Amino acid sequence: MRSRTTLVCLLAAAVATWTGSPGVVRAEEAAAGEAAPPPDPTRGQWDSFLDPLRDFEDNGITGTQKQVEDATKFHVGAGLTEAYTWDFNNPRSGSLIAGHSLEHHNDGVPAIGQLAVSRPSEGWFIPGMGLKLDAGKVARDVKADWNGNGAVKHGDTFETNDFEVQEAYLTWAVPDDGPSFLKGLTLKGGKFVTLLGAEVIEPWSNYNYSRSYLFSFAIPFTHTGALVSYPISEKLSVTAGPIEGWDEVQSNNRGWSGIGNLTYTVNDKVTLAANGIWGPTQTNKTGNKRGVADFVATVKPTSALTLLLNYDWGHEDAAAAGNEAALWQGFAAVANYAFTDRASAAVRGEWFEDHGGTRTGVAQSLYEATVTGKYLITQHLYGQVEYRHDESAKGNFFPADSPGTVNGPTGPNPITKFTSGQDILGLAVTYIFN
Repeated sequence: MRSRTTLVCLLAAAVATWTGSPGVVRAEEAAAGEAAPPPDPTRGQWDSFLDPLRDFEDNGITGTQKQVEDATKFHVGAGLTEAYTWDFNNPRSGSLIAGHSLEHHNDGVPAIGQLAVSRPSEGWFIPGMGLKLDAGKVARDVKADWNGNGAVKHGDTFETNDFEVQEAYLTWAVPDDGPSFLKGLTLKGGKFVTLLGAEVIEPWSNYNYSRSYLFSFAIPFTHTGALVSYPISEKLSVTAGPIEGWDEVQSNNRGWSGIGNLTYTVNDKVTLAANGIWGPTQTNKTGNKRGVADFVATVKPTSALTLLLNYDWGHEDAAAAGNEAALWQGFAAVANYAFTDRASAAVRGEWFEDHGGTRTGVAQSLYEATVTGKYLITQHLYGQVEYRHDESAKGNFFPADSPGTVNGPTGPNPITKFTSGQDILGLAVTYIFN
């Protein structure tokens, strides 16, 4: 089997070599850095006793971030989320909640801590870079297959710990003195998050705390490969490239997949994106292909309201029982409303259908409704409270994982589920400097 760990080694060497070069990864981040920071919406209100903490954040942390970036052109960010989720079906403490990808029941381990470093390319010959290092339960849950054996948490010590290199890549953009028709052309190579989906791994970049079925089952988390991006016009941009497959650093079948994105900005209120991935993912097999078509619409009817619509359709050859093709699809809708500069709420409704049972383990239709409240304590610190209800057309998909009986005054009594599906209450606190 071909080894592609060389690519990761090159990335690590590049990070060490180019630590004195300027920049940040995205053009929009650079533009944001040049603009004056917005006023702090949490100052001058009932909790002014927290102003010393806000002063420390502004002067001690974000001030240092700016000094480092001005001196070295490196942008350094960090984030930490501590969350507690309770499944009223009362499964085993610490276990992954049924139908979820990143949320654990009754577990006090920090969900995710992240260190992010980025900078842009410089001129024609010095590449830029991006690096995200994750720790915590989420890092274990989004693990990639690093050694190409077709499984995570088997045969590689790194795949069994609570640390993950979520992203490690090099970038290059056509410099300002390049041909005008190539303006905006960028290249990226290494390990990076997927182009698909409406949600991301970092909880601070989503409206709800818990992730949707589409994020958990319909699409991959990360890829290793290369991407080319180009703005066809001010409204239309395209990204595409070859990748190793789904959540793989080293290929498990010597085959390559293709991934692409087309984004169209209708106006300042509507943005449409179409994403796709296709290629072999089964271990030691290149003939059977897996593909997903992913569509995302972001709509802002008002400055306070944001709507997020996401539809996925997936297919994989010879993956279901009887060597049949596997099919899955789903739709999720999120509405986020900012009541004030500090308080907001997000509502999500979703349906996911796993025709062959290859994505969830059972042929079924899943439904969920989630309500999340968020409050800014400072510009960088916020809290969330969330309630979620899950339902399955398969009545026993959300069982209680506890022992089947509990001793009562007249003998053993069977444990019953809290509801016909699954109810979850979650609390989260996030501190983010991005």
